[in-house]
Amino acid sequence: MPTYTYSGKSETGNLVNGVVEAYDEIEAMEKARELCRVVQSVKEVRDSKNLLAMDITKPKAKTKNLAVMCAQFATILQSGLPITRAVSLVADQTTDKYLKRVLADVVDDVAGGHGLAESFESKGAELPRVFIETVRAGEESGRLAEGFERLHAYFDKRSKIAAKVASALTYPIIVLIIAVVVIALMMVLVVPVMANMVSSLGTDMPGITQFLIGVSGWMAVWWPLALLVLVLAVAGVRLFGRTESGKTLFAKAKLKLPLLGKIGVYGGASQFANTMATLVASGLPMTRSVSVTARVMDNYVLAREVGRMEAGLEEGRMLGECMAGSAYFPQTLVEMTSVGEQTGELESSLEMMGEFYDNETQRVTDRALSLMEPTLLVLMALFAGFIVIALYLPLFTMYASM
Repeated sequence: MPTYTYSGKSETGNLVNGVVEAYDEIEAMEKARELCRVVQSVKEVRDSKNLLAMDITKPKAKTKNLAVMCAQFATILQSGLPITRAVSLVADQTTDKYLKRVLADVVDDVAGGHGLAESFESKGAELPRVFIETVRAGEESGRLAEGFERLHAYFDKRSKIAAKVASALTYPIIVLIIAVVVIALMMVLVVPVMANMVSSLGTDMPGITQFLIGVSGWMAVWWPLALLVLVLAVAGVRLFGRTESGKTLFAKAKLKLPLLGKIGVYGGASQFANTMATLVASGLPMTRSVSVTARVMDNYVLAREVGRMEAGLEEGRMLGECMAGSAYFPQTLVEMTSVGEQTGELESSLEMMGEFYDNETQRVTDRALSLMEPTLLVLMALFAGFIVIALYLPLFTMYASM
């Protein structure tokens, strides 16, 4: 729990300074008033940062670790232990540094009488919104253990999908890196040596050989400039990607690119269906579920489209009707959502669609990678063949003229 220092005046008019522990500044002010007549200031005590203990990157819990934590909460709460003890036990068991730090703070807040969702929201700024809202719904409905079970299933599925995609991308990325490194080394180290040998023959060099030697010479001298231009270009693209226009442009590209666009569309449909199923099953109102889902969506354009659905729901329209106006959600998802609403089985329909589009995302990803691997090999062969032909063509020309 945060610590606050306060200063004020006692009933006799003397200056009073002290320290209190409180959930926030308002509670700290109330506690300080119990100790002195007039409170002049209240300030939070900031912990000094140890450079060795600081997080180099932005703190964030891994999806797999979140799934494990939710499973632990579900098991412990079903055994009947009080929530304070449950949080303490999970904090002792988790190995994730960020989650352990958050849970340690949450223990103090819950022991002080604050709600679990409220504490997670205050102490875990980087926790997924779907996690906070599902825990809050579980608290309000008295079905907190069930809420953690749903969260475990949700995060476990997301982590497995991410692991499959990462595993599938490993080979093409390694091949691409090796290809770039090999070609760069050949252009800087091998080609100049071969060029000197060809020049010593005294024969006229074909245009393709002159071009290769010119590019190699330029790279040998100006590679720092080329590297600087590349770094500036990447930085410029990243800065542009943070603007409204950039985020929209890149998000639409991910949904419209040949072959890769299907991965974005199916992945977005899967994320929407699984998130909505989890939130609806937790008992959240439809408008609140849509609002949270919009903030969870990875694709910026899809997130905006889901966010617009909230206004339609508030006007009394059905979710399926609101989704029909989307340019990117698959028609099957829209129709099955409408059927689920009409039959009162929306949760089941969304779960089924989430499973379906999980499989479709994996299928189109595997297909894209199966086409990418031979494409990379062909490109490598073309580059290598171009270099070999350019270097040996003068030799063939000389032998032909003898």
